Amino acid sequence: MTEQELYQMTPQQLTETMLKGLVLQYEQAILSRDERRFDAVNSRLQKAYQLLEKLQAGLNDEGGIITAQLDQLYYYLAEQTLQAYIEPARLEELLQLTEELLVTWQAASLKKDRPLVRAAHHERYEGMDY
Repeated sequence: MTEQELYQMTPQQLTETMLKGLVLQYEQAILSRDERRFDAVNSRLQKAYQLLEKLQAGLNDEGGIITAQLDQLYYYLAEQTLQAYIEPARLEELLQLTEELLVTWQAASLKKDRPLVRAAHHERYEGMDY
């Protein structure tokens, strides 16, 4: 993928691409772990962590409750990615969560009648102090 193609993507497409990359990193980390290639595991986990940082940095502060929940999920995934260095068995959970997030993101992206960043009953949360 070229840099120009990245700049032409919508935010939703870019997020989907990064989530696909995250799935790939966890899949490759599991394969490398099983082959006892720990340098490759390290490299894959570093890339996964960097992707999570970018996903988290790209969240829109005006996204309401969904943004807050994605922020917490990205934080959890990042923490578990670090823990995978100590407990490599966590990789399966990370892969499963990331695959589920990707499928959910893809399904939400197909819905044209409502924006991704708007939660149902969002108005209830606008006046609250966080």
